[in-house]
Amino acid sequence: MTSRPTVQASADPDPDPTGAWFEIYRANRVKLTSILFSGEDWRWRFRSSAGLTITSGTGFGSQRECEAAVDALRKSAGTATVRASSAQG
Repeated sequence: MTSRPTVQASADPDPDPTGAWFEIYRANRVKLTSILFSGEDWRWRFRSSAGLTITSGTGFGSQRECEAAVDALRKSAGTATVRASSAQG
């Protein structure tokens, strides 16, 4: 069994004043139209030590999928390179 990194899931805006953290949360359900809803998916945010959101991820169908995405990001972000995109967005 492999060791899983701890994922911070706290409403406290500054649980670790010495560094940034990932926050995993369930999005609120939002009514878009009378029959169309959004939300209730799992999302992540990367927050600064001051509690500001630096970046966030899109929705995942389960908490486990969201945690796996955060784990993958944590493992590869330190060695990732930056590439310019040729796409016009």
